[in-house]
Amino acid sequence: MPSRVSSGAKLTLQHFLLQSSLLHAYRGAVRATRPLPDSLTRRETLDFFRGELEQLRFVTDLETLRTSLSAFQRTTKIMGPQLGLGGLSSESGSKLIGRARSI
Repeated sequence: MPSRVSSGAKLTLQHFLLQSSLLHAYRGAVRATRPLPDSLTRRETLDFFRGELEQLRFVTDLETLRTSLSAFQRTTKIMGPQLGLGGLSSESGSKLIGRARSI
């Protein structure tokens, strides 16, 4: 089974902890978009968040990962009130399944 990271990179416990924190932040951002009523707006927001993290897929520098996690959390915090991403609510938001398809 081939590794996702180059064979020369040594991953430490810190790498896995940062990866876990990034995934936790992403899941929180996904949950926060559920109340958005327009599915197109929600899809664009999710694509933006996913694109931010896709750039870090093969990054192994701990300082870069920490900085990116901090920037991602700051971005979601800033975007939250602007888009009404207050988190989970009892309102039924738009439901999305899978990824957006290219036409």
